[in-house]
Amino acid sequence: MTRTRKALVGCGGLIGLFVVIGVIGVATTSTAPHRAAPSSPTPTQAKRSPSSTPSPSGPKLYAVGKAMTNGSHQTVTVTAFAQGVAASAYSTLSPGDQCVSVQAAVFNGDSSPWDLPLDELTVVDASGQSYDSYSSFDCSSSDSIDSLVPGGRTSATLYFEVPLSGGLLLQWTPSALNPNSVYNTELKAS
Repeated sequence: MTRTRKALVGCGGLIGLFVVIGVIGVATTSTAPHRAAPSSPTPTQAKRSPSSTPSPSGPKLYAVGKAMTNGSHQTVTVTAFAQGVAASAYSTLSPGDQCVSVQAAVFNGDSSPWDLPLDELTVVDASGQSYDSYSSFDCSSSDSIDSLVPGGRTSATLYFEVPLSGGLLLQWTPSALNPNSVYNTELKAS
């Protein structure tokens, strides 16, 4: 076997090893939540009936005007909410939709800059559908913030195209790396 051929075979083995390691790494770092295998209730366990109330471990529900603060001391406060806001002058809303506006005060109490803080905010309807302000082309343009310095504070107005009926929540997910860190404000006109 020639020296070049041996080198290629050796490289091919290393590449194959990296592919196997990569596949194993992907398989073990799934983003799907881990669910335990179902177990049958023991005689002392009573079956629970479905409940419409959130579980105690679920995200806390904040009211308009109440500050939501994460572990990094970053704060979002919904200061005002309005329904039936006029659509963009250049567009027509889809039937069954409306524009809503959310005014939010944002404060960065962390020691690092807070990049794209408004990108962490969405509106969720009663069916669980999420809407971001950047995809609401039929509504007015939302404010944007590239970065907020440590100790910086500002306010912004965001517009969302959502269904006409049903409850709405402003949902703040402070980090895409930790989707389990979620804060909700029930959107009711102030």
